[in-house]
Amino acid sequence: MPTKKIRFPKKELNTWVKNKESWSHEEWLCLLELLRTSGFDQWTDNSDGQDAIGLYIESKRKIS
Repeated sequence: MPTKKIRFPKKELNTWVKNKESWSHEEWLCLLELLRTSGFDQWTDNSDGQDAIGLYIESKRKIS
């Protein structure tokens, strides 16, 4: 049975990164867990998905 494709969590990541200039490794792990429990495990449970999430939040980070 084919796996249902899960959308990229753009809305959730935009909310999370809003007004953040940086974050710790612990915050990163908490973000992944939050996304995992929200049904985005296809993105959080492999290195390619984690890389995509990381690149996205780095590109949206607020730098003063």
